[in-house]
Amino acid sequence: MNYCFWNLNNHDLADLLYDLVDEQEIDLIFLAECNLKPADVLRKLNRNTNAFYFCAGITCDKIQIYTKFKDSLLGLLSETRRMTARYLYSPVLNNNITLLCLHLPSKLHWTGDDQAAYLLGVKSFIDSVESLVGHKQTVVFGDFNMHPFEHGLVQSGGFHTTFERVIAKRLVRKVEGVEFDFFYNPMWGFLGDLGKGKVSGTHYYSPAKPINYHWNLFDQVIMRPGLIDYFDDEYLDIVTEIKGTSLLTEAGLIDSRRFSDHLPIKFCFNL
Repeated sequence: MNYCFWNLNNHDLADLLYDLVDEQEIDLIFLAECNLKPADVLRKLNRNTNAFYFCAGITCDKIQIYTKFKDSLLGLLSETRRMTARYLYSPVLNNNITLLCLHLPSKLHWTGDDQAAYLLGVKSFIDSVESLVGHKQTVVFGDFNMHPFEHGLVQSGGFHTTFERVIAKRLVRKVEGVEFDFFYNPMWGFLGDLGKGKVSGTHYYSPAKPINYHWNLFDQVIMRPGLIDYFDDEYLDIVTEIKGTSLLTEAGLIDSRRFSDHLPIKFCFNL
């Protein structure tokens, strides 16, 4: 089952979306900062077939979902303005998995401390969804607007992520006698020239400031330990080219003038 997430930065990339889902055989695509009308997107995605459906939300106005599954099979669990939690049945697990897509506040307006504080509420939302469904087969993905190494993602009161699957499979870690569940974050593998993929992030920003990472790995997928063995490491990638159309400039940076200032990510779970 192939997934894709892309922050479109309000660009009209409907034609490119068709090429993306066709080339990568995407089953579910989640879009942030998309001001396109669902009918127009569906017209493009279903150019040669009637494979895709639009999954409407109630309160989440930050995410649009298009899927080859009817919305009755991708049921809504809970939403906020920035997060939508859906269930999807897995024949392999003989149970539902929880897909939680989010678009968190930007660094343009919030500091890292602001974001870390905000994640206390995000953590509470995830806990409530997992309590509702009675399991922790949870995948969280989208635009975190944070690097994998920032406090909000690694702290015990936030997402509590680790880049080591062996550590994640310990399931929990105790801090001051309180147990905190792990998330596994495979996105660390893209950091640096020797990392996975062709680029070191999904967003590029190089201000004249003392601290500058240049490449920002804001768009990520993380998962509970129970889903690690079903995750396809080889399929995971930051997409830089779609059917011969490069999303990068000749200098190897994101071509935000022609396309979005974010690159899409794709991932797969064999479920």
